[in-house]
Amino acid sequence: MGAPSGTGPILAKAAVLGLVCAALFTAVAWHIAGPGRYGLQSLSSKTPAQLSSFVDETGEATSVDSFRGKIVILNLWAAWCIPCLKEMPSLDRLAALLPEKEFAVIAVSEDRSAPDVVKRSFAHLGLRKLKLYLDPAGKLSREVGARGMPTTLILSAEGTPLSFREGAATWDSEETINYLQALQTHMP
Repeated sequence: MGAPSGTGPILAKAAVLGLVCAALFTAVAWHIAGPGRYGLQSLSSKTPAQLSSFVDETGEATSVDSFRGKIVILNLWAAWCIPCLKEMPSLDRLAALLPEKEFAVIAVSEDRSAPDVVKRSFAHLGLRKLKLYLDPAGKLSREVGARGMPTTLILSAEGTPLSFREGAATWDSEETINYLQALQTHMP
């Protein structure tokens, strides 16, 4: 004997609703637990990033490799980029909040203009903790695959890409700091 007459469509709707609820629950759980909660895309690379060098404000060459042993927040920005300028103070506060022994917040200007323009922007924003780095050839943005500015890449202490964000963020939010500290805690 089957189900009472007329219950087939009800059971079908209930099954579909159950599947939708399960999918929604899974998506919400993934969003809460993963880097997507912070607007970051998780990366699955197992090898260190091979990125070009850039220069500090005195013209001395350096690279992300010189920050090995620390979690690196590599932010690519430009002085002409309004969202970049809006997020720079929060990056500066993040750099002040995170222990330098464990983290490096590196803001690299991708401006092709004269370094003085970038230095004036940096000074105008009143940034105290961030150091000024320049990549006038724009090599880093090409290597990272940046489609616009700002773009941020988070690297493990070994230089492996962990997560990626396109667009401005509030980097000194409690949630973001907790996420970054959790990355450090789970490093070998």
